[in-house]
Amino acid sequence: MSELEYKVKGSLLRIQNVIEKVLNVTVALLLVMMSITVFMNVIFRYFLNQAIAWYEEVSRFLLIWIVFLGAVISYIRKDHLGLDVILNYLKPKGKQIVILVADFFVILSLIIMVYGGFQMALDSLASGWVASSVPIPYGWVYMVGPVSALLMLFQACLKTVDDSLILRDVLKGGA
Repeated sequence: MSELEYKVKGSLLRIQNVIEKVLNVTVALLLVMMSITVFMNVIFRYFLNQAIAWYEEVSRFLLIWIVFLGAVISYIRKDHLGLDVILNYLKPKGKQIVILVADFFVILSLIIMVYGGFQMALDSLASGWVASSVPIPYGWVYMVGPVSALLMLFQACLKTVDDSLILRDVLKGGA
């Protein structure tokens, strides 16, 4: 690996670490907010005999954001489910080629998700459709799809570059 490649890779890894830390804090805060919301409703319902009307919708919206942002964290940490049965039977060159083809399919899927998700979220914002119990536009709830896909797309590009460098090394006879 050349000095330039090493510096670029180091910079991208620092960016990735910052993104992961911000996501970790964001998901933790959303989880705390959701827990407080649900706990407040339990207290209100059982001790004051009055439920909070908006708790279910707000906690559902928070859970949606937690799940999508958590998926990005899982992608960063390479914790997503994967099938490597075929890879175990391939030689290093074939293995890296299959991995790169899979990377390109992931990137293509994420591009489609970013494009379609932004269209859906913006259409929903433009329509003025809001939640029934709180004045939260559904477009902001839907925005988590393209935002998380965009973050995963960045990660997928990093992974593809890394896998390409590994393939280059395998073709040169290294690794």
